[in-house]
Amino acid sequence: MRTFLQEHPGKSLEIGSGSGRLLLPIHREGFEVEGLESSAEMITLCHTNSSENFDVPLHLGSMDDWTPSSRYASLMIPAFTLQLSRDPAAALVRFADWLQDGGTLYMSTFTPLAEMLGELPAGEWYPDHQTELADGTLAVIHTRHQIDATEQILDREHRYEIFDKEGAILATHESRQQLRWFRREQWKQHLKAAGFRIEKQFADFKPQRKSLKEAIVVTTIARKIVG
Repeated sequence: MRTFLQEHPGKSLEIGSGSGRLLLPIHREGFEVEGLESSAEMITLCHTNSSENFDVPLHLGSMDDWTPSSRYASLMIPAFTLQLSRDPAAALVRFADWLQDGGTLYMSTFTPLAEMLGELPAGEWYPDHQTELADGTLAVIHTRHQIDATEQILDREHRYEIFDKEGAILATHESRQQLRWFRREQWKQHLKAAGFRIEKQFADFKPQRKSLKEAIVVTTIARKIVG
């Protein structure tokens, strides 16, 4: 994202800015960025995570119906956020309207190959990720999913748990999301229909990896076509 902003200067909007994990470091480096977030709690957390001199414009709203007051030079929608839209193809049309003529779009999209191939068990909880937090506690995520290959919808449940150093549970939380995916040719068609031209694509967060064959994550940089 940093490289993208260096190559495409001007005011940018991160869609799904959340707690500011990506937005705040970029802002501190001097980039002109704003955030759009659908969760008021996440916006509060972003303020908490920032410095005292917080001046990043944050907008509360959904990518499915929010309207900006001015247009942007670029939009960034990382971490598969676009796939949480009720209608990603319609969202792309909306994004084109948010951009200046010739503006650029950065997005990462995900194909659930492991779920599609049955490498992860459907309907069963399985360990997804864990990490030790700064206070020495352990954060663990388990996931359970169902997949509809015909409609191309992945339904995921996440169970978050915090354990103390003795292994006792301190906190737990569950959430659910529906993620819509498309094949590469379908994404290309949706971008073209929305008025974008693909300029660059690479696989699995590795800019040097141009081959998209068997890629789980594809990062796409596209430009709004003028006229």
